[in-house]
Amino acid sequence: MAVYTLHLPAGAQPGDARALDEAVIVKDGIAWWALIFPLVWFLWNRLWLGALAALGASVLVAAAGRVFNLTQGATTLLGILFAVLLALEANAFRRRALERRGLAAVDAVVADDLESAEVRAFARWLSREAPAPAPRGPIAAPAMPAQAREAPVIGLFPETERRP
Repeated sequence: MAVYTLHLPAGAQPGDARALDEAVIVKDGIAWWALIFPLVWFLWNRLWLGALAALGASVLVAAAGRVFNLTQGATTLLGILFAVLLALEANAFRRRALERRGLAAVDAVVADDLESAEVRAFARWLSREAPAPAPRGPIAAPAMPAQAREAPVIGLFPETERRP
């Protein structure tokens, strides 16, 4: 089971089926294709800064191997570690890019695969009603009971301690 986030345009109202036309669902966790082909994955998902980071990481690894006179095994291990780090953060990069483009994360669902996540997320979105408008002005504090005003209460208990 994996966690998926539903991203919809800002201002979309719950229950609005038209908002689902622009919906994007992103899996939380490692992006396996970003581990195997990081540059291609970032470009495919239109993550230009991520592609630049992947390219920069590979150049830095190669340069570090030459500057610090690392063995081929150490350079390869360093490259693998950078690739794993990018793959672990790839979907987080994608979520942030969607938020910058105006697609806010509005829901999270747990599902076995992407299709099941779409079904669950869309069903939850369509079954919701529009939220009630927020109250305007100052919010009045609830009145305290008479016995609470008489004796101070310390801690989380509703009554003062009474001994028999």
